[in-house]
Amino acid sequence: MKKSVAKQIAVIFSAALPILFAMGVLQYQSILGLVDAYDQVVRTNETLEEIQATRSMVGDVEAGRGHVTADQRSYAQAYRAAAVEARVRLQKLRDLTSDDPLQQKKLDALEPLLAKRFGFQKADGRRTDQGSSEAGPPAPPETSKKLTGDIRAAVSGLEADEQRLLAFRDASAHAAGARAMAITTFGSGLALCLVTLAGLLLHYYITRSKRSEVSNVFSARLLESMANGVCLSDEEGIVLYSNPAGEAMFGYRPGELIGRHLPVLGAKYPAKENPEAFSEIYQQLINHGAWSGEFDAVRKDGTPFTCYARVTILEVPGRQYWLSVQEDVTERKQAEELKQLFSQS
Repeated sequence: MKKSVAKQIAVIFSAALPILFAMGVLQYQSILGLVDAYDQVVRTNETLEEIQATRSMVGDVEAGRGHVTADQRSYAQAYRAAAVEARVRLQKLRDLTSDDPLQQKKLDALEPLLAKRFGFQKADGRRTDQGSSEAGPPAPPETSKKLTGDIRAAVSGLEADEQRLLAFRDASAHAAGARAMAITTFGSGLALCLVTLAGLLLHYYITRSKRSEVSNVFSARLLESMANGVCLSDEEGIVLYSNPAGEAMFGYRPGELIGRHLPVLGAKYPAKENPEAFSEIYQQLINHGAWSGEFDAVRKDGTPFTCYARVTILEVPGRQYWLSVQEDVTERKQAEELKQLFSQS
């Protein structure tokens, strides 16, 4: 029973370890997915902020704030500052949308429009203005309504796509969060169940072990205190255990019977003086699994006595054991013989 429970505990822990490891891997992957989804949402929000800042910058230019000044030098400085800001924002938008080919194409279309509007250097290395910034103010930028409308339309297209992408990524982040929570909850519950089951089996194992120990101690004390002799032997008749009463009955010291042939079960090793009796005992054991009756026995020192014994066969998978309970009935037999003798006289 102990081995069975211990084996069950070992099986549970053996199964629990790979399961918990797999759940840990899934949980780790789900958390990575959640972090990635959150980063994408943050990235999309930053992109929207840059697009809105670009729209605001274009609006400021349209309103003439910071670009129409009292003298030519101030105008040139403000113009160059606007061109630098436009280039910086365009590059930042490219960096933020580097994983989106569609947005990159739209930025490719927006760049020449901003280059015309602010006169900065385009991606091919050319400038829209004909003069150098150091030689004097650049040529006035193109300010047609059509160009302004094209810029606004391009910026609005970028913003609309990012809004749709934000909605998609936000939904993905929520789904990743729910998935991570579900995996974490399931993994924690599974781990708790496995640990609880193992704990219950371990508690049962310890309880049964303690009960078994108490039972073994009780059985040993009971056998030691019995007045009758008790012997346990294997199917060859070799004594495996004998209680003190059995050892004393046959005249042996404690432990001296262990390894000897069972004195009562001499059927396989019949005494010369009682071959028929031993043969009868042996045959009844083989045929019926038990025998009881009186038997003429001999102590170690050669003293004869009459023994009443009950012998049973204990079946264990693959083996047989013989359990013999003996009682010295010599005095009782003598009393019966005397009584019978007196009754006849």
